[in-house]
Amino acid sequence: MKWTVHPAKRNLTKTVLSAAFITLFLVFVGVFYGVFWSIFGFIVLFISLHSYFFPTSYRADDKEVTIQNVFMTQRRMLTEFRKVYVGKNGILLSPFRRKTFLNQFRGVFLLLPEQRDEVLEFLRTRIEKTDGSNEESGDGK
Repeated sequence: MKWTVHPAKRNLTKTVLSAAFITLFLVFVGVFYGVFWSIFGFIVLFISLHSYFFPTSYRADDKEVTIQNVFMTQRRMLTEFRKVYVGKNGILLSPFRRKTFLNQFRGVFLLLPEQRDEVLEFLRTRIEKTDGSNEESGDGK
């Protein structure tokens, strides 16, 4: 199963407003603090907001999830995950069976397309299948 998410295209008004704000901020920094700090600010904002302004592609199969964006490709095995948490814009694949503060650091957040039910059902069945097979093998954690 493959899908691509590009948040900047979903809401053009928010994208235009945020780009205008960032541009005004960088011009302000350039005028009052110098061009160096303006360029530095642009680089920091570009790196931190790349997942919003550029598309991210996802691929999930029976064994792994692949996340590919402008800067990297990440592959994670589905056997690492125990629970699926559904959020407003996506899902969190957690390596823990219970809710913990470590979920956001150890888990993987996947943005979902507009037709999210098919992807959600696909991943839930694979994670539940993986989780059940680990319990049968004696990993009773």
